[in-house]
Amino acid sequence: MLLTLVYFEFNLVWVLLLVVLSIRVISFSQKNFIWIWILFGFGWMIWLGYWDSIQENQCLNKTHHLVNQHLVVEPDDIQIDGDLVKAKGKWLEDNQRLQIYYRIKSFAEKNVWQNQKKALKLKVSGEFEAVNGPTNENQFDYRRFLRAQLIVNQVFVTRLSYQPLDSRNKLNGLNDFLHELRVKLLDYLGKFSNPLKSYSQLLLLGYYNPDYDQQIQEINQLGLLYLFSLSGMHVFYLLRVFKWIFTYLRFTKESYQWFCLFLLPIYAFLGGLSPSLLRAVFMSWLIILGQRFCVKLSGLAAESLVLIINLIYAPLLIFSLGFQLSYLLTFILLESRNLNQIQLGFKLNCYSFPLILWHTYQWNLLTGFLTIAIMPIFDWLIVPAVILGTLLPVTTAAMNSFLSLIVSIFAWLAKLPAELVFGKPPIILVAGSIIILNLLEFSKKKKALWSMLIMAYLICGIIIRFPTHDEVVYFDIGQGDCTLIRRKFNQSLTLVDTGGKVSFYHESWRQRHSKTNGETVVANYLLSKGITRVDNLFLTHQDADHTANFSSIAQLIKFKRIIVPDGMQTNPSFIRRLKQSEVNPKRVLPASTLKYQQLAGLRLLHPFGPGTGTNQDSLTLWFKLENVSFIISGDLDQPGEKQVIQRHPRLRAKVLKTGHHGSKTSSAPEYVAQLKPMIAIISAGKNNRYGHPNQVTLATLRHFDVPFVCTAEKGMIKVYPIAGKIKISVAVQN
Repeated sequence: MLLTLVYFEFNLVWVLLLVVLSIRVISFSQKNFIWIWILFGFGWMIWLGYWDSIQENQCLNKTHHLVNQHLVVEPDDIQIDGDLVKAKGKWLEDNQRLQIYYRIKSFAEKNVWQNQKKALKLKVSGEFEAVNGPTNENQFDYRRFLRAQLIVNQVFVTRLSYQPLDSRNKLNGLNDFLHELRVKLLDYLGKFSNPLKSYSQLLLLGYYNPDYDQQIQEINQLGLLYLFSLSGMHVFYLLRVFKWIFTYLRFTKESYQWFCLFLLPIYAFLGGLSPSLLRAVFMSWLIILGQRFCVKLSGLAAESLVLIINLIYAPLLIFSLGFQLSYLLTFILLESRNLNQIQLGFKLNCYSFPLILWHTYQWNLLTGFLTIAIMPIFDWLIVPAVILGTLLPVTTAAMNSFLSLIVSIFAWLAKLPAELVFGKPPIILVAGSIIILNLLEFSKKKKALWSMLIMAYLICGIIIRFPTHDEVVYFDIGQGDCTLIRRKFNQSLTLVDTGGKVSFYHESWRQRHSKTNGETVVANYLLSKGITRVDNLFLTHQDADHTANFSSIAQLIKFKRIIVPDGMQTNPSFIRRLKQSEVNPKRVLPASTLKYQQLAGLRLLHPFGPGTGTNQDSLTLWFKLENVSFIISGDLDQPGEKQVIQRHPRLRAKVLKTGHHGSKTSSAPEYVAQLKPMIAIISAGKNNRYGHPNQVTLATLRHFDVPFVCTAEKGMIKVYPIAGKIKISVAVQN
């Protein structure tokens, strides 16, 4: 595992751990074992290089507009969110799997997609390109996630037609049959009422039902995600049921073993091939295979073999939280059979704590107690209830009532104020925690090790929450604006705009329910820095690309005060978003230079009076950090910019945030000339439909020798003012 981490994410921590492990192997092992270990290490690195080269060779180096391409899509690989189809399919011309996106044209077409039960062949035209990596700090790496599924490219389909599926070879035919069977099973489970429907689809077939998202999020919020990482528990229940049936019917032990060896791989496929299910299925499969041929295989040996096979097939799975928890906690269970329930629950919490913090940045204080209380309930009540409720119709109503009770308890517990946001710990703390916890197994200096571990978390928590420098963060929020002003030691936290997408459709069937980039980018970054509350939110004007994410961010981050241009507080769209955000209207402060000259340590330069919240009414803010001056002006147009400099003839700004995403309607030559910026920041979406930043604006900046950085090219831009000088870091390196 360490070799895989070193190869794909070269980090000094992993290298040091690998060196320590190598020294330990050389010091305490026999010569033959040392050679085996060295040969395995070299062989593994060669395999990783070969696997990675295959991925890179398939990766498209630029966007290609291709026509009349053919895709084969399995019915259970289709997801529909509003008017968007997301699917995984085989690109026949290039013999590789693709991530597919397609915008549905009509409600009737949506019904066709929703009722798709068989594999289909599509003739498509669209934009084929490589999957992009994250462009913001701590953003979820969707490219790595797809590469773990052997997908490196994506297509945005503009036109498609359905074609008859050609006759397939036996292997492809079997693949189609199993996918279609899985859809039929999902439909069967879908006939039950919730929560039995969603629990059975998730636990038995590995299908995440978006209709049950809130309940699953409540389980995650309680820190009980690992229950689903260990959800292969139902495999062992099924094997016990089959063993009882074979015994009752007086079939031989050998018949039972051959039956399991045949059935388990098929069930792994039907279950969606999730890491936890694969682990449980093939651990059982290997142990039964060993029994069949009189080879005794321990659970630990079986887990190790499955882990190696899993990583050979898809090494990047190692970066998945579910994968990490599944194998680590299963290892702990196998090695801790002599512990009672309380001791086992405590141990599982200790090992999962650093991993969950690394991925989610938070921990529920109830998790320790719930682990001890819920684990036996999950293992001996929830999983059996799901199996009985789906297999025995006479028990369905009772099992569904029981699961409803469990869900209501989870919902009540999730509402308790017990969630602690820690922030993202450094990787050395995560790795060090697991090493120290391992040392605690046999060390006599337990108090010293526990003290060291607790002190390390306290120090890291302080460092994360109280930075020693000022910073201004320009998020890559697509075609929108969002800026964080963070003063040293978190003395003040100010967010200017929230970003968001402009919606051109209003039919209810088109509405999408996926997370906004306000949640996945802005709130995610704030939580990773231990921030749960922002002092001031400035919304420069009413446009959706500056304000649409407000309500979704407000569900995760609390705002003490919201400042809008005077007159925007009566705008219907703002009132609707304010209501959705559940923020008290009393926290809204309408602002203009008639009322305020300075707000939250920022100098207010515009608007000069009440308006309606349009571009012409945009808030313009000037502030200084460490003797470096900044200016942000929303979508203020050139006439407004000229009015600002007329009223403030001595105004200067070392860092200019260009107005209106670099549109030619902003950044007037006179404005740039007077400000004399050292650098300009442009916030615009990659390949946006408006052509931002406009060449006229770029020509203006070049004319005045102003270098510029654009989020469309560099992703998140962070500016660190240091004693009058500027240090810039970007998320995307060329």
